[in-house]
Amino acid sequence: MPDKILFDKEWIQPQFYMATERNPEAVATATLEELSTPEGAKSFLHTFAQLLQAPDLQAAVTYFCSWFSGAVTASLYFPVVKGIRPDFSASNLSAQLFRYDNGGHSMQIVIDSRLAEPAPQKESPARWTEEGFRLFYGETCRPLFENFAALSGVPVGMIWAQLPGRLDYFAQTWRTHPDLSVELAPYVEQLEKSYAQIKNLEPQLFGRKKNPFDLRFRYIEHMTDPTQQIQMRPSCCLYHMLPGAEACYNCPKLSEQDRVERREKARAQ
Repeated sequence: MPDKILFDKEWIQPQFYMATERNPEAVATATLEELSTPEGAKSFLHTFAQLLQAPDLQAAVTYFCSWFSGAVTASLYFPVVKGIRPDFSASNLSAQLFRYDNGGHSMQIVIDSRLAEPAPQKESPARWTEEGFRLFYGETCRPLFENFAALSGVPVGMIWAQLPGRLDYFAQTWRTHPDLSVELAPYVEQLEKSYAQIKNLEPQLFGRKKNPFDLRFRYIEHMTDPTQQIQMRPSCCLYHMLPGAEACYNCPKLSEQDRVERREKARAQ
């Protein structure tokens, strides 16, 4: 195994929602290892639910996963683009929750140690990359999500389903984004191969009957621009459970008739 190296802080991209240092202004902080226990998760999710003004822990779980999906993107980006595998173990990742004066919130995942394993020079990089995915999804994500499901009542499949959309959005970035696609052009072939690796991991690794990333996304007409389409969410994010909120336009629970009415109303304004 090659010696570990300290990776550059500047390699953390904004879309990862990650940091390399804890912020003392957080209203709640816990390692993912702590969040994988009933006691640790209950305290953190209760704080999150209170911040969201949610009636229970369910929306706190889906919102957590929405922010955490940035780390999922990072788990694909680092091995391919930077040639390193950061320590994404549950003991080395911490979640921090922030409250703003305007009533808003944010969350970040902190990589407590920046020591990372560089890609091997002799053995297969594909095998090394897949090993990282197995460690991240099987040993970090799965215990965390199964604990969240048991504690909140959100089906574990619904929790996993909060992640694929963000990863697919990253794929669209390297394929079509006018600026980032140029920056990522040298890595596109390997990014595609590594993305396929995630989709081809056996379902048992996730504790599921089907790999949650191996899905075909559905697209619907844009609310205001009939020439555009947007991706339908793979699963409801429970936004409608928050005060004064309604189901998202691209929520799979919304009927097509409701979507038509939303479009007509938006385009009439």
